[in-house]
Amino acid sequence: MTVSEFVTALAPILEGAASWDPVGLQLGDPGAPVGRVGVCHEVNDTTLTRLDGVDTLVAYHPLLFVPTTSLVAGPTPEGRAHALVARGVNLVVVHTGWDVAPGGTAEALASALGIDVGGGFASEEPDGPQLGRFGLLDGTVGEVASVAESSLGAVSVRVAGDPDRPVANVAVLPGSGSAFIAAAAATGADVLVTGDVSHHRATAGLDAGIAIVDVGHAPSERPGMAALLAHVAGLVADPVDLTTITTSPWEGR
Repeated sequence: MTVSEFVTALAPILEGAASWDPVGLQLGDPGAPVGRVGVCHEVNDTTLTRLDGVDTLVAYHPLLFVPTTSLVAGPTPEGRAHALVARGVNLVVVHTGWDVAPGGTAEALASALGIDVGGGFASEEPDGPQLGRFGLLDGTVGEVASVAESSLGAVSVRVAGDPDRPVANVAVLPGSGSAFIAAAAATGADVLVTGDVSHHRATAGLDAGIAIVDVGHAPSERPGMAALLAHVAGLVADPVDLTTITTSPWEGR
């Protein structure tokens, strides 16, 4: 299998990506043969030390988000790109394509929390794929937060709203979901589980009648990384699991 053929095999989980998102082959040679494949949340310095002969790396987060005019060695995205190129490692990114795919990041988070999914919400483009999921889950806001903390391994969970408030419907949106709080409230959800929520957006959520459980960006995506590893394992033999490398800046390195 060549790198190009491998990317084609991933096409079903890339086609729903947002138009701004640099998914697909970000670094590398389309004609190169695929040998050992690794799967990671994102490329950080620890990832680079654990490639163990990996020649093709599937990353959830893009390494290069903005245009660059130089790739110079160092502890920066550009420096990490330089390191991958120097080692001949191809980099394939899935990001928002995997968010919206069946079994992807959103559905994996809902499953980890025990939600009986009833639908989706939050499209970045008109009639586009939906980034979030919502469904039935009985309990209280505090209980949802506790389940999220334990199941996601989150080191710091913030709760906006009454922890004793009864919950029947829960919405989830992995990563940074605060721009879609109103959309989550419109589903009838009692609480939204997401990450990266600011003071003002949490307040707006409470005003809209929905509680917020902020588990952090990386923890909200962890179930999706396990699912991504399993998906890649269905395409190539024995992918290297780099998904457990800590990528959250709030959890130390």
